[in-house]
Formats: sequence, C-alpha cells, structure tokens
Amino acid sequence: MEPERREGLMRSRLTGVVLLAALALLCAAASASAKQIAIVIGNDTYAEVTPLNAAVNDARAMGDGLTKAGFQVELVENGTKRQMSRALSVVENKIEPGDTVVFHYSGHGFEIDGQNWLLPIDVPAAREGEAGLIKDESFNAADIVERFRARGAGTVVAILDACRNNPFARSGTRALGGGTRGLANMEASGGVFIMFSAGSKQLALDKLTPADPTPTSIFVRSVLPLLGRTDLSLIDIAKEAQQKVRELARSVGHEQIPAYYDGIVGRVTLTGALPTTRLEPQAPVAQQPKSAAEDVFWQSIRDSNQAAMYEAYLAQVGKNTFSGTYRQLAERKLASLRLGPADSPPSPAQPQQLPPALTIEKAPPQAPAESASGPEITACDAAAADARDPDKPAEVAGLDLDLRTAPAGLAACGKAVAVAGAPRRAFYQLSRAYEANNNALKASENLQKAADLGHPLALYALAERSLTGQGQPKDASRAMSLFYRAADAGVNAAIVRIGAMYANGQGADRDYIKAVAFYNLALKADEPSVYAELGLLYLNGRGVVRDKRKACELFAQGAGKGNAAAAQNAASFCS
Repeated sequence: MEPERREGLMRSRLTGVVLLAALALLCAAASASAKQIAIVIGNDTYAEVTPLNAAVNDARAMGDGLTKAGFQVELVENGTKRQMSRALSVVENKIEPGDTVVFHYSGHGFEIDGQNWLLPIDVPAAREGEAGLIKDESFNAADIVERFRARGAGTVVAILDACRNNPFARSGTRALGGGTRGLANMEASGGVFIMFSAGSKQLALDKLTPADPTPTSIFVRSVLPLLGRTDLSLIDIAKEAQQKVRELARSVGHEQIPAYYDGIVGRVTLTGALPTTRLEPQAPVAQQPKSAAEDVFWQSIRDSNQAAMYEAYLAQVGKNTFSGTYRQLAERKLASLRLGPADSPPSPAQPQQLPPALTIEKAPPQAPAESASGPEITACDAAAADARDPDKPAEVAGLDLDLRTAPAGLAACGKAVAVAGAPRRAFYQLSRAYEANNNALKASENLQKAADLGHPLALYALAERSLTGQGQPKDASRAMSLFYRAADAGVNAAIVRIGAMYANGQGADRDYIKAVAFYNLALKADEPSVYAELGLLYLNGRGVVRDKRKACELFAQGAGKGNAAAAQNAASFCS
C-alpha cells in the first residue's frame, strides 16, 4: 500500500475512534443531565357529575412519593380544564430530550369510541348523544402521552387511577355511555409505560369499607412503597402492585387487578435508570411472578372436570411455584371429582365407605390474635352470642335474638366494639342485635366489619345479604365470592349455598353438574342443609339420573338431622 494512502486510512480510523468516543461522552453527558419530571392531578370536587372522595389524597400522596424519588413535581388539585391545561404546558416546556416524565391522574375518566378522556372538575353533565361535548371539555389520555413524547422524553410513564363508575349515569335518564365503567385498553410503544388502577371494566376501590381509615385508594396505597425502589423495573412495580391490590380487594369480596401496557425495550426503573440489581435467569414456567402465572393457570382449569388438572395445580403449589391462593378450592374440587360419576354419589347412609383420605374436616376456628377482653366483651357475649359461633367462649351457650332481647344486645355490644382491639365476634354479635331490631343497614355495616376481620359466620351472612339485596346492593357475583371465603373458613353451609347458586344460575352460569359436585362435598361434611337440595336434584333428574328412591332417602336423612326443608320435601314427595 502506498505510504500516503496508508497514512490517510490511519487518520480516517483515528478520526472514527475519536468520533465514537465523543458520541459516547455526549450520550453519557445526556444521561447524566436527564431530569425526572412529574405531573400529578387529583380531582374530587366535580361540579356537575358525581364528586369523589380520595382523588386529591391520592394525588398528594403520589406527589410526595415522587418528590422523594427525585422528581420535579407539578401538582394539581381539583383542576378545571384551564388549570389542567396550564399545568400540562408548564411540564411540557420543561422536558428536554432524554428526560423521564411521569403523569399520574386520579379522578373521573371516561371511554368514548375506544379513547380515554380525563375529566376536569368543570366538565359539564352530558346525556346520550353528547359525546362530542365531553371530548371538547376534557383531555385525551393518549394525546397527553404523545405531547410528552414529541418533546423528546426518553421514558413516559402514565399512571391512570380513573376506573370508576360512569360519571354521567343519572336516575331517570339515558346516560352517555350506558352503564359502562373503566377505561379502554391503550397502546404503549416507543418508551411509553401505562398502568391502570384496575383491569378492563373493573371498578377501582377507593376504600375497602366505609370505616377504612386509610385516606388513599387501595391502588395508590399499594404503589406508594414501590416508587423509591431502585431495584424494581417498571414491570416489577406493576406486578407487585397487581398482587397487593388483588389481595386487598379480595379481602372484601371484590375483584381488582391493575392492568399495564409496556412499550419499553429492556428493564428500566421508574426514573429511567437500570435496576441496581438484575433478576437471575429463570425457567420459563417462573418468568412471570407467581401471582400472574397462578391466576392464568387457575383460570384455565377452574371449570375443568378433569381431576388431573387440579392435581397439577396442587403439585405446583407443593413446589412453591404457586403461592396457593386457590389451594383449598382446588382440594375441594379434586375431592368432588374423586367421588365418582356425578350420577353415582355415595349413599348418605354409608359415609364410612368413603376413602379416609377424602374426609373433609372443618377448618378450626381462627380467632384474631391478641383480641381485647374484659367486662364489655363478656357482657356482649352474654347478650348476643350465636350458639353456632366458633369464636365464642365455650362456656357461653348463645341465644336467639328478637325484638324483646335485641335492645340488651345493642347496648352491650355497642360498648364492646368501642373497646380497642375488640374481637371480631363483637361486631358480628352487634350485627345480630341490629338485625333482630329490624335495622338491616346497621346490621350490614357491622357484618362487613366482622367479615373484614375474617369472621366465618359474618362472611356467610354477608353473602346471603349480597344475594338477596338486604341492607345493601344485590350482587350475586359478590355473594359467590363471599360464600367461597366462608366455606374456606369452615362454614359447611356455604358449600351448599355455592351448589345452590350453580343450580339456580346465580353469580355464574347454571351448571347442575357443578351443583351436584358441591352438594357431594357438603354431604361428606355431614352438613344437614344439603339433603333437601341434593334430594331435589335426584327427584327432578338434574345433573344426575332421576331417582325418586334416592331422593326420598336423602330427604329422610336430612329430616333425621333436624332439617326442616328436608322434612317438608319428604312429606310432599315421598308419602
């Protein structure tokens, strides 16, 4: 090679190395100078649509949390359209290429034509046919994200806590959007991460119960501890929040699982940096957190009639692949399948022929640890204890309440629940007194408090109220969930009620086969109320081969155990 040409190539290569080095330095400098900016909006005091209670508290809490995580925060409380627009412009003008921007909105949101619209507090009330009015007077969530991207933001995180009931629903009129609630799915790409407080068409809870003392929604209280975690990627945060929110919501018989949409390549934290520690490579079965994988697996087998499906689930629980959220339900379903064909359940007169391994044992009572005691609690037990209550002291017999005895229960148990750390049975007993005094609303309120503490009979009674609409809105799906919890807490009558709901198509599609399976479980547990229900299925040939002799045998068995319905059926159909 000629010397001049060789020298030129060397200069070219050197120049290339210098340029690459300069580019690397520029990228490092840009990364070092990138800012973290957040705009947080919370709207409660709507003028023409239903006001909210927790949105401003949520915004304040999120603003504080993001500030501690290193963000410059623009906070808007109860923003009009102009105030929200001005705040968005302020943030937009701060953004430089490479910055991380977080947008958190808590308030009313509404889906129109597949787009999500965030409502300022001065949004006008609208009726059917006035969708254009709402579009003109509110903010398109996707447009806000695109505005930040257009300014060169490296990462945009949108957190939308707006999955509430239709704000335009009004009694006596046709509401805009009908009865829909929740937000539409959103596309995330090009460095965008979007998180909703609830899944599609799910309702996000502000409080667990009316007496819930925490000022923030269950979503925000679950996300807050995760904001400063430098070891968690955005997906890690979303998955942690899903698990925490789901557990809180299910504690009151509600289903809420936050949704997220990920358009970010690689793993970055909330601030746009790499996590301080990386996750170890895992086998494919464990690549998603246990809660998500477990939910997906359970949803795929929950309606199966194959015992092997439930055996596979329980095997994963045994290996700690799954946490065991559905273990007790899987065990019950597996036991029901092992009983044999649905039209050949074991004779109730010969329970000893059942394999010992399938014997169902009632869960032991689980009174809360370190519950208060004292004269107020003792007086409440004496005045209103339920003879069936596993929580009551053994020396207390329990009693029936009526209008004559209810006032003593109200007085005694009203004092008992005011004691710090009052046991859960005190709330249940107070609810019994209110019920006997014909105050369904107060009875439901105290049942809810007892159920929140896991009281078995309160869960069962609250399920019955949800099913009938007594003292609260009628909600068969919630009733089914509460009956499951009561059954898991050892109330065998709840197993019968689950079977009856399948038989009647309440809270689930009508399924006589499932009804028979649950009745057989209750039969094994020697629950008196099951004989009348299962006998009727045999009498009418629903889910089983019609067999009047077996039906009458079941009625007789139930009558012998003191069940009035079974005795009535025996008299009506078997005489």
